[in-house]
Amino acid sequence: MIRKLLGAMILCAVLLVQNLPVQAAAVEPRECPKDLKYLLGMYYGNGEQFVIRERGGELELLYRTTREDYKFARSNQFPLKKERFDSYTLLEAGPMNNTETSVRFERDPDGYGITCKIGGNRYSRAFFGADREKPFRLPQPSDWQALKNAAAEAVMPAALAEGKQARLVDVAKAVLGIKLDLRYAGTDNCFGVPIVDVQKAYLDQEAAAALNRVQKKLADYGYGLVIWEAYRPWSVSKLAYDAFPEDKKQMLPAPEQGFSHNTGRSVDVSLYYLETGEPAAMISDFDEPSVRQYTKFAGGTELERYQRDLLHQLMSLEGFSGSDVEWWHFDYEPDTVYSHLNLPLAELN
Repeated sequence: MIRKLLGAMILCAVLLVQNLPVQAAAVEPRECPKDLKYLLGMYYGNGEQFVIRERGGELELLYRTTREDYKFARSNQFPLKKERFDSYTLLEAGPMNNTETSVRFERDPDGYGITCKIGGNRYSRAFFGADREKPFRLPQPSDWQALKNAAAEAVMPAALAEGKQARLVDVAKAVLGIKLDLRYAGTDNCFGVPIVDVQKAYLDQEAAAALNRVQKKLADYGYGLVIWEAYRPWSVSKLAYDAFPEDKKQMLPAPEQGFSHNTGRSVDVSLYYLETGEPAAMISDFDEPSVRQYTKFAGGTELERYQRDLLHQLMSLEGFSGSDVEWWHFDYEPDTVYSHLNLPLAELN
């Protein structure tokens, strides 16, 4: 705890000097009680949507006033006062209004909240894949092997080779204590099958050195980095695009555009606990197509938001630019143009 407090004080001072937000510099929040965590999420009905989140061991209702606020970052916040198990009171107070409304949750046999009743209105829970340990999966193409062969034989557009070329290094050797959970080298990904056959991660040496500095700073908070994906050959990006169903291809850049991971300067990362070696349960799963993937999503637990924001602030201090739509994705000094690469992973040392 002393180490975490010192780390928070140091980070707070640095952020103030650099005029950056300091919300992640606070003392680490406590884990959300399990009975509350099973109620958290998005609820919908009557043309409305709201989010139930946790803060300080209590529930809050976030009611968005515009559909454009898809992150619920500008929502009205209503604390829920607990009356008894799954029964709460919502207090709407203001200069012209002061009313109390009853809030009641219903759960399924596994304990997950499935409906929320507010006054006379009933709202249903919008479940995302990981909520019930059913992660997002795409239907596997019947011609998978043919797609792999075609991608391997395809020629990368010459225009993508323009720019500086990264000097790729083995991240596990460059960043002491980093953990690898290479999702696309296994089956725990949106395809349900490996799309690469090498259990190693590579990055440009400058990006890897910056990642090593992040790793050292995270240690002051009791965390280490987990790599979900780093350098990806262009042919693998083409395979992923070709394997996506037609109605979802807009989720990926087209092969002729290239992908930032092809440059060796992009990385997908998460956190693990140094004390146990176990991965942190972050605010969303990797490649989860839900509102939780947004970097500024206001829901989840206080601890999840703290961990996500801590990761972003430490990464930004070392030259990484975070994605607005995928909290786990970072580009190192993206203003410098680097060439896309199609070097097979198996040929890298």
